[in-house]
Amino acid sequence: MRDKSISIRDEIVKNSIGLFLRKGFKGTTIQEITDSVGVSKGAFYWYFNAKDELLNTIIEHYEHIFIDEIIKTVLEAEGSPLQKLRYAHKFATEFAYANRNLCVGFLTIAAEMVGSGTEAEAKIRNIYARYRSFYETLLREGKAQGVIRADIDTDLISHVINAIHNGMLLEWYLYYEDGQVDARKFAIAYREIILEGILRKET
Repeated sequence: MRDKSISIRDEIVKNSIGLFLRKGFKGTTIQEITDSVGVSKGAFYWYFNAKDELLNTIIEHYEHIFIDEIIKTVLEAEGSPLQKLRYAHKFATEFAYANRNLCVGFLTIAAEMVGSGTEAEAKIRNIYARYRSFYETLLREGKAQGVIRADIDTDLISHVINAIHNGMLLEWYLYYEDGQVDARKFAIAYREIILEGILRKET
């Protein structure tokens, strides 16, 4: 039964994320989407010209509520680059916990779109580029202030952080429900492993 508390458009987006996560974008039909919401195909086409437009809407939604917000919130926060790195980790962890399907759904979509040459792939690449650039900014500031190792390649490390972040999401999604992974300890271990590798050692 359709959730009356949110708009039909928003519910189409929300349900589609779950379907794309389970069946993939290409494997999900518009009929399955409309059935999950309890509306007609006509209602779907009232809001979206095609499934591709829906996909781009989901990607833009992720960019707006996660990428835009983490960049704005962390860069405007007071504190040292190290404190901001910790804050960025906290923000990303709490966001993933509150928006698990969206985060893992976006990761699933990204994997499916790789090499497709589509507008969606270009948008996803841009999102990841922005995320890496955000971390690279923090790392460069940390190097300038002497709290981050001077010898690290900030571009390379930003790629590593993004890769670990994606892998952590998948691992958490696979094992969280059956209790094999303690979400809090998992997040702390991730933070400590990253910081241990990049912090300047006292001599």
